[in-house]
Amino acid sequence: MKPGPLFYIQRDENVAGPYDLVQMAGLLRKKIITAETMTRLDGEDAWKAFSWQPQFSIAREMSPDAVSTRAMELDEEAMAAKSGPILLPSRETVLKIGGLILGAFLAGACSYLIARLDTTTGYGLLIGGVAAVAIAQCLILARVLDEDYLTLGTMAFIPGYDFFYFVTNIWQYFNLFFVKYVGGAVAMGAALALRATVLSVP
Repeated sequence: MKPGPLFYIQRDENVAGPYDLVQMAGLLRKKIITAETMTRLDGEDAWKAFSWQPQFSIAREMSPDAVSTRAMELDEEAMAAKSGPILLPSRETVLKIGGLILGAFLAGACSYLIARLDTTTGYGLLIGGVAAVAIAQCLILARVLDEDYLTLGTMAFIPGYDFFYFVTNIWQYFNLFFVKYVGGAVAMGAALALRATVLSVP
């Protein structure tokens, strides 16, 4: 079946489309466009008032019950995209996240050993780790507050959406998460070592 013509429309210096003839008839019926709206056929460069297009008379007389084949095609594409295969994280993503986890573990272990050997250094590591976590968390919150009100409201009132937000924007926050969790591991390692030192004192 030969596809029908597709139209682009120009409104307030903005171009929208493409729309098939059924969609154009609906826009005309709802007075979103008029006979004087500038239109261009897909594949052509010339802009004309819709009334100058050969298909205008057909669109003007078209039944409201007509079904847009383009709208159906877009719906089918959307359904196909939803039911498509689950995308796995890339190798780079897995390596970086694995590096973050391993780095935090090693940092915590080193902090524990150093703090066990020297209490003063242990207190320094504890304070430095807590400070790194606090600064990174403040910077994360500052960046989140740059989002629009809809995103902020969704994060505030829909449980689990904050996790989804950070997963889908992981690379914008990766460095801050690295500082936060490595700093947290350093502080935790130092705190455990200092506690063990205190408990070992008779």
